Amino acid sequence: MKKLFLSLLLTSALFANELTIKSDDGFILHGWLNKPTTTKQSSPIILFAHQFGSDHTIWNDLAKKFNAKGYATLSIDLRGHGKSILQNNKENKVITASSFEHIKEALIQSDKKISFENIPLDLTAWLEHISEDESLDIENLYLFGSSLGAGTMIPILNEYEAKGLVAISAGKLEKLSEDIDMALAGSMTKTIFIASKNDPLNANKITMEYTIKSILGTSLIISGEGHGTVILPKVEHFIFSFMNNIK
Repeated sequence: MKKLFLSLLLTSALFANELTIKSDDGFILHGWLNKPTTTKQSSPIILFAHQFGSDHTIWNDLAKKFNAKGYATLSIDLRGHGKSILQNNKENKVITASSFEHIKEALIQSDKKISFENIPLDLTAWLEHISEDESLDIENLYLFGSSLGAGTMIPILNEYEAKGLVAISAGKLEKLSEDIDMALAGSMTKTIFIASKNDPLNANKITMEYTIKSILGTSLIISGEGHGTVILPKVEHFIFSFMNNIK
């Protein structure tokens, strides 16, 4: 009975809306905006960007918890992923990998097709799109990214001064290295970089590199070898604590 009541409470607290925008190079991009219905004021907004080979749904559970706390959330399918696979009316999606041993090659080949260096432009376009919504407080912006989503989200800080950034198992694209370094060195956004100690894609090393380069960055290295949102159960309480401290 308690579980049923909680489920009904979460369902009634949300208003979901599927949005689409078009990238400069022709991708039709899909995102899902969830607004808390309990607040009468404009809501702080969290933008969620997922990891390579997945889609927006990996953030569903965490997004619902933030919705219940009064945050609006926009969870997107990155170009070439989920429903965001049409480019100029032709299907163009990432190459999937069955194991971590093959994921690096899949990333390289997918990048050639999809142009991952354009993801920061896509993310900025999403923020410009939702900034027209008066029920959202774009000045209270938070960024959450995992792996590919985390690495490509950092350059946004060159355009937007977010309140906070949560980067889980952050990736690194060489084509974006200059933009990433500029953002980390110039932004006053409070950031937490999270990775597992034995990350199979060396995100632990990237996490420490980004932390050192950032102005207000902190790092959290946990035991194990998980990558991406699979480690959320271990770090979720740290994330909520981080968010509470920067309100």
